[in-house]
Amino acid sequence: MTSVLVVDDDASLRQTIASWIESLGYPVRITAGVDEALQSMQQSPSDIALCDVTMVSRDGVWLAWRLRERYPQTAIIMATALRDAETAAASLRNDVVDYLLKPFDRGRLLEALWLARDWHAAAAGDEALHQALQDRLRRRRAELAAALAEGLTTQVAALDGLIAMLQLHERDGRGHAMRVARLTLALADAVGVASDGAMLDLEHGALLHDIGKLDVPSAILTKSAPLDENEWQIMRKHPRLGYDLVSRLPRFASAAELVLTHHEAFDGSGYPRGLGGTDIPLGARILAVADAYDSMTHPHTQRPPLPPALAMREIERCSGSQFDPQVAEALADVLVAAARETEEAVQ
Repeated sequence: MTSVLVVDDDASLRQTIASWIESLGYPVRITAGVDEALQSMQQSPSDIALCDVTMVSRDGVWLAWRLRERYPQTAIIMATALRDAETAAASLRNDVVDYLLKPFDRGRLLEALWLARDWHAAAAGDEALHQALQDRLRRRRAELAAALAEGLTTQVAALDGLIAMLQLHERDGRGHAMRVARLTLALADAVGVASDGAMLDLEHGALLHDIGKLDVPSAILTKSAPLDENEWQIMRKHPRLGYDLVSRLPRFASAAELVLTHHEAFDGSGYPRGLGGTDIPLGARILAVADAYDSMTHPHTQRPPLPPALAMREIERCSGSQFDPQVAEALADVLVAAARETEEAVQ
């Protein structure tokens, strides 16, 4: 039987959780804090550890580090009342299997235990579970990102939470999102997008344009060789996956169409819908140029960065095919203006 250790300094809550776990058929032990948990694990390691993040002594994130270090086959679930994205990201970075947002119910606990049980089996050498488990973990991470964004009280905090999750999954996720957003807004200003509402949607769409990559395997995102056709088919799903995630968040739903269409091409050869010309939202045409320029001028797993002049030349070459000619033309002016401002600031 898969054994579970519950670590929580709230006596009534840990008893409730323990009773739920026992009713689900798992042997369970309970401890009130980090030191007691480590002693219990030393005596008899549990297959699953469910740790509260916020405890009076050392917190659950610290405990997760120690458990991962000493007991690599123990599956870790974190629980907390704090809807804090950075804490969730830090926890998941420690190979935490799942993250329970309090208050959670018995059904949600059961889902986490199933995932942890399979994670433990895979860690113990059950290779048959490995690939399916990775798919489930990615889906759970995307669900968690959406849940965190829904729970955080401000747009800024929700955006930061989503980007924190993306940064966890993709090495330069945060930096790329921020740079693309800045360039997108500058281009929008240059081509005459004047509405405050449109600019806000553009900013949100630019920051979240790659959020669908949360559900793309890391092996594809980090592959140093060219992707094969099957891998490209998976990669091309990320605009739709991002749309599905963003459209369910009321505060960002108006930017969802930009997330969906930012890989459409002006000549109709893009994806996922093969739109062309002005059928592509103007914001997406702007975002496409900003995204491509930033991707070309920063390191990628498959190639070194291009010098800005060469990236600009490539944008110009693809004007009218991949990119809206008006936006492609505006890029040069925006980059010149940015360089001038930087030079003046230095002086």
